Amino acid sequence: MKIIVIATRADRPAEEFQPLLGPESKKALSLMAEDFVREIYSRSDGKGAVMVCEAASEDEARQRLSELPLAQKNLLTFEFYPVAPYRGIVNAANA
Repeated sequence: MKIIVIATRADRPAEEFQPLLGPESKKALSLMAEDFVREIYSRSDGKGAVMVCEAASEDEARQRLSELPLAQKNLLTFEFYPVAPYRGIVNAANA
């Protein structure tokens, strides 16, 4: 199942994030190497990231992302949007 995840940084001082950025990057790379995180982008507003994840369920995605150091310190929250192939393309392909 493909899931779009919008991650939002907490409105906290940069000093709280700084010591966790290295471990956060390493964990993100690990999730990419495992093919769980398929794509990751910085938000243009600077307030977090957008990820395309692949998981068996939304619950699995929630559990895996809760392992991120910023999430463990409540400095990052997530919105989850499970998606499916666009119906217009599926219908056109089957016509």
